Amino acid sequence: MALSLRNGGFLRAAGLGNFANQYHFGITTDAEKFNCLPYVSLIHWASLNQRLRGVHMISRRSFLKTAYGSILAAGAPFELSLANSAPVSIVIPGPPGGGADAIARIVADKLGPKLNDTVIVEARPGAAGLIASNYVKRQAPDGKVLYLSSSMLVTAPAVNPTTQKLDPVTDFTPLARLTINTYLFLANKSLPVSNVREFIEYCRANPGKVKIGTVGQGSSSHLAAAYLAKAANLDVIIVHYKGSAPANQDMMGGFIDAKFENLAGTRATLSSGKVNILGVSNAERSPLFPDAPTVNETVPGLVVDDFFVIVGPKLMDAKHAQALSKALGEVVQLDDVKARLGDQLGAISAPLDPERTAEYMRTSFNRIKNWAADLNVMA
Repeated sequence: MALSLRNGGFLRAAGLGNFANQYHFGITTDAEKFNCLPYVSLIHWASLNQRLRGVHMISRRSFLKTAYGSILAAGAPFELSLANSAPVSIVIPGPPGGGADAIARIVADKLGPKLNDTVIVEARPGAAGLIASNYVKRQAPDGKVLYLSSSMLVTAPAVNPTTQKLDPVTDFTPLARLTINTYLFLANKSLPVSNVREFIEYCRANPGKVKIGTVGQGSSSHLAAAYLAKAANLDVIIVHYKGSAPANQDMMGGFIDAKFENLAGTRATLSSGKVNILGVSNAERSPLFPDAPTVNETVPGLVVDDFFVIVGPKLMDAKHAQALSKALGEVVQLDDVKARLGDQLGAISAPLDPERTAEYMRTSFNRIKNWAADLNVMA
């Protein structure tokens, strides 16, 4: 028999109506396992109300820890309480509605049943991921807090070492690379070019006139544009935007001539029919655009790593990390998940185990760090 505590109904029944009205909770437990739960509702939840009286702000996670702690005090079996002390949180460094949020929800939906646990998505945006990174670093390495990030986890500290004071590998426990994200090099159709070589020739014939947009100074798109300009000895204007939307608008409006960006951020531009795909900036050709060559085929070394990874707090148990990695790999290999990843994000399922994920992240971090120094693009 399952007892569902949704939307604060159980709190209201226990005399915590005002608290329930202010906060939204979703907790599901098993009444057969917690046969003392009615007693808990009358005694321990009432005492919880006393402890929280006068508290105006409390995080969802802190509340859940306190509530489950009350159940433990009421006499729930020790091993059961350990296993259910809190839901698993997948922390993301961006706001709800972004790419990280989309893939986190896709993963959480399938991961919960594999772990026999509740999995929630927790957004902690800001400071180019530093807020989320520092939060995860402070958590216990028990597998209850996971961190899903794009390649920003390695790009930000590589480009901004003075402000992003962290090592993306040693400050965490790498668990799994989930996907490789298709990264495109696009040109406005008004430009008389159809591939990377023709673009380079056009830029050389029109020095100081071609504008390449980026989604922000120090971003992967900035690094790619700067690398192309230096490697091909081009005199171009690099224009920085604050995110994808304004860059897309100016791309379609013809104010900028080209840009590098992942597929998820540039779908609107592609749908407009006003741009051409000159190439993909990944190390290999994308199965989503099999006829598009890699930029690396024309400009050796120009490879943009764009991916999603999941890491945990530092010093996680190796066996636990392997088990989580295996579950995550199985999730992103499911046919319906692969379809959703491709359709929504232009992401290709490409799971790696903890050891290979760490190696992949370290290689990417070192390459970007060297690029940033060599190209003088420290943000």
